[in-house]
Amino acid sequence: MPSASQLSYVSIFHGALIVEDDPAVADRMRRILGNLAPGRRVVVASTRAEACNLLASLPYDLVLVGMRLPRSEGVSLIAHIRRTYLHIETIAMSPSDDHELVNAAISAGAIGYLLTEADDVELSFLLRSIERGGAPMDSRVARRILGLIAASAKTRTIEPIRTEPHIEPSSPPRSAPALLSPRELKVLRLIAQGWSNRQIAEAVYLSVNTIEFHAKSIYRKLAVKSRTQAVHEATQHGLLN
Repeated sequence: MPSASQLSYVSIFHGALIVEDDPAVADRMRRILGNLAPGRRVVVASTRAEACNLLASLPYDLVLVGMRLPRSEGVSLIAHIRRTYLHIETIAMSPSDDHELVNAAISAGAIGYLLTEADDVELSFLLRSIERGGAPMDSRVARRILGLIAASAKTRTIEPIRTEPHIEPSSPPRSAPALLSPRELKVLRLIAQGWSNRQIAEAVYLSVNTIEFHAKSIYRKLAVKSRTQAVHEATQHGLLN
């Protein structure tokens, strides 16, 4: 009988697609997903073309994409899923932490990144974070990304978010996909520093619910699904400078 944690995961995971040309890796990830959600559909494809056919014929909630596919098919597939299947969570994976692969996957729209050199327990733990709205990200990848973001952003003094209308001395670049409000910019800058919603709420004297509302608005305006994608997109448009 599935455990309580497995049953909780089942509630949001109905069908998963694994796109990986290494049979050993594909079989391993299929076994891990099968253990997380017993009885649920887990399908494997070895090429982008095969994956696109499967996506068009059956519904999926989750897609794991191997970044070692030839001719950058992994990046192309992630971008295709982001444009065409907005409800699907896409997670990239590779054997090790490759700077170029990670950046390409996040830029294309992946909400997380797994290193398949990790053991089964760690991979299962990261995948379970999806049910809490998390972004499954190997800690080594997350630490390096946050380090790069911190190095590129200037240190700023944390100021309380004002509740009354006011004028900021500067505004974000017009090249951004959607302009963020001054309040949202302040929340985004704290997110970029690795602060949790609760820590931000305590620092700016607002409720956690209010901070979550601002975070959701940021995701919507930047057309992203996770904190990692939001910070990456904001960095690309100079919103953290």
